[in-house]
Amino acid sequence: MQSYLERKCREISVLNACLRWPPQLQRPTSPEMAIAQKFRLAAAIKADRALQSWSTTETAWASHRPVKSGLFEFNYGYQRADLRVHGPAIYRALERSSTNIVRETMYASSGMSAMAALVSGLSRLRGRAELLVPSGCYGETRELFDSFGGRVRSLPLEAGADLSRRGNDVLRAALIDSSVRAGFFDFANIAPDSIDLVIFDTTCFGRSSTRIRRVIEWALRANLPLALVRSHTKLDCLGIEYGRLGSVVVTAPMQGILSGRLKWLTGLIRATADSIRLLGAAPILANFPPFAAGRAFERCTVERIAAIIRNNRRMVRLLSARLGGSQVATPCQHGLYFTLEPGRNPSAADAAGLARRLCRELESTALPVVHAGSFGFDFIAIDGFADSWSRSNVIRVAASDLPVAVVDQVAEGIAGAWRRHCSASRIDPAAMRTSAAAA
Repeated sequence: MQSYLERKCREISVLNACLRWPPQLQRPTSPEMAIAQKFRLAAAIKADRALQSWSTTETAWASHRPVKSGLFEFNYGYQRADLRVHGPAIYRALERSSTNIVRETMYASSGMSAMAALVSGLSRLRGRAELLVPSGCYGETRELFDSFGGRVRSLPLEAGADLSRRGNDVLRAALIDSSVRAGFFDFANIAPDSIDLVIFDTTCFGRSSTRIRRVIEWALRANLPLALVRSHTKLDCLGIEYGRLGSVVVTAPMQGILSGRLKWLTGLIRATADSIRLLGAAPILANFPPFAAGRAFERCTVERIAAIIRNNRRMVRLLSARLGGSQVATPCQHGLYFTLEPGRNPSAADAAGLARRLCRELESTALPVVHAGSFGFDFIAIDGFADSWSRSNVIRVAASDLPVAVVDQVAEGIAGAWRRHCSASRIDPAAMRTSAAAA
């Protein structure tokens, strides 16, 4: 607990430093107190920024100087359609790369907006695009690809090694998705000469992750252009959901651009920026975290993610021991959450009802558990989840960076509630609907 509270003090200090008049805060003595302090500070930062930027308008007519938020600086005209953002680099691996590279960073209003803008730009370059998609990729990402109809064709990533080169009328990209349950490193089997572009959704990895560095190094060695897409809400805001923000970073070896082989890449960057503008997907300036830079922030983020991964693995081991076998609690390779799979595939509504029932029981014992989607919070989040890997509705549990003793209590509570309401062979949807209605 002492180590946990010391980490929370460092995080609170990073947030507090963003205020013009930082308050003197009492040292948190419990997880609940630390969580409450952080969310209050987030609200204070937003209010402080609103007061400082009261004259900033959507068309910037009242602003005579660039608008700033921490190390971010913004220049724009009409309704942020031409927004230009100057700020700290997102990926340290690109800063440290010894290869002479081109790099362009574009921000969007969310991670899905960033992915939609990139794929829209890709499909417009030559009229059609083929995307190699891994098994179990994020469900909404696959749904997005399908929404483009005949302009975007999805193929299994596993078939990449057997695909031949296409003609000049089709651009082919391979998706590497950090959210897949397993098989992340399958990208190494892709034949570089069979694709034109690598798209890497980095959302489930910390920005300084070694896995991100490995993908960047692989793509640059293969002389392949790379588009890194990210949602910044989950892991880049110290667990306080500061604001919706996404990004696309397009990079490629300079030699490919100069030789003319990757001349089309400048067109992709332009088409992606146009998509952000035409779709109205430019980010809101208030969503850029003013604290998201510097060594203190990086240390806090790395320590938080390490503790989250440790706690998820610990909960999987404990639940597997309590519930029997490894089929009930299933880990993910990124370590940010795991899933609990009822014996029969419930509907999405029934899975959500079961999640509410579990949370209701755990909250009644004063444990820091919340019925909430997503992950990366300071509390443990439980919700129904459509698992694209197993193609079934499951319960997703996202452990936080809480003290180990608290994590063990939550795991024991989940095991007890699971035995009461579910079994490996039977789940009663009618009972869950009744429980959900009562909740």
